[in-house]
Amino acid sequence: MKLTRRGTVVAGVAVLGFVLGANSGARALDAVVVPAIATLAVAVTEVTLTDRPTLERSIPEPGFPGDDRTLRLRLDTNRMVSITDQLGDGIRPNTVEQTVAGDQTVAYNIELVRRGVHSIGPLSVDVRDSLGLVTKRYRYTDSETLLVYPDIRHLTSPKPLQAVTEADEKIERQEFDQLREYVPGDSLRDVHWKTSAKQQHQDDLFVVEYTHGGGEGISIAAESTADSHGRSVDAMATATASIVAYLIDRGIEVSLAVPNGHLEKGHDERHRQRMLELLARTNPGRVSMERVESADVYVLGERGRVTIEVGDGGQTISFDQLTNQEPIEGARDDLDSRKQKTAIDSSDRHRSQKIRKEKEKSGSDSGEESESVPA
Repeated sequence: MKLTRRGTVVAGVAVLGFVLGANSGARALDAVVVPAIATLAVAVTEVTLTDRPTLERSIPEPGFPGDDRTLRLRLDTNRMVSITDQLGDGIRPNTVEQTVAGDQTVAYNIELVRRGVHSIGPLSVDVRDSLGLVTKRYRYTDSETLLVYPDIRHLTSPKPLQAVTEADEKIERQEFDQLREYVPGDSLRDVHWKTSAKQQHQDDLFVVEYTHGGGEGISIAAESTADSHGRSVDAMATATASIVAYLIDRGIEVSLAVPNGHLEKGHDERHRQRMLELLARTNPGRVSMERVESADVYVLGERGRVTIEVGDGGQTISFDQLTNQEPIEGARDDLDSRKQKTAIDSSDRHRSQKIRKEKEKSGSDSGEESESVPA
């Protein structure tokens, strides 16, 4: 328990009144000091008798970097309180402060900034008396977590993946099975547009089911090295999530192995969400060699960049080749560093060649054998 600024002023007036009263008489002491002390005593008693506020927090749904969410906090108290809520580094803002009077629900907006599992809390509540002279702090150390999925990029140049997708998409589409209503997770390629157009409501879609030839699905193994800012694992998660989304949208079953665990093959929306959750939680590390060797697609995050190997001993490409975009955040610094090193090496070669030519010319003029300078 401590005094607020207002309470400090009242306490200062009481002390000053006591000093003046000692010099001017007891009547002056009664007129200033006694009311101030009585007011402080009432404030202390009021805060002391106030029960610890009860809180009920509502955590929003997971989202992607750049999404906005609303945090809600149900507060049960009969006093004026100030709330200070601490949020994780991947959430903006990192601290929320609000003043609340009595029972009510507090709501504040936050922005999801970075992939990962971010803490909501701990939280502290400062209870004040009705005059705002004294405050008492209650700490709530329990914290919740908010999941932020990795970012998903559109694959504008997915041709390198065709080596594995075409092999899995060999489905006997000549044999019609049945028509049924569209459910989330169905591929839009299977929508029967003529039948859907005849429906009364535009949102009523029907899909065609064919006799499948037994596609085995595509397995992905993804891992990354560790760095100081987690750039490599974030880049790996973004690349893997983008490939997973691309494959599931095509109706291909996907299995995934990352350092934190693995998921067996599936292709519906629930499976997509589970994969995003796994990628949101994954840390830097390695996958077992057995899973890497058996994977159809191997993703590696290293030094802020991502490379992808498609097929058994197939071609290795950069993730940026699939998206036709700038390098993933953090990779630009490494790219600039490589360009700078290349420029230095080129300058050294030119300087070496110039020295060699000068020495050869000097040697020929003097009739001596020219000295060779390695490039």
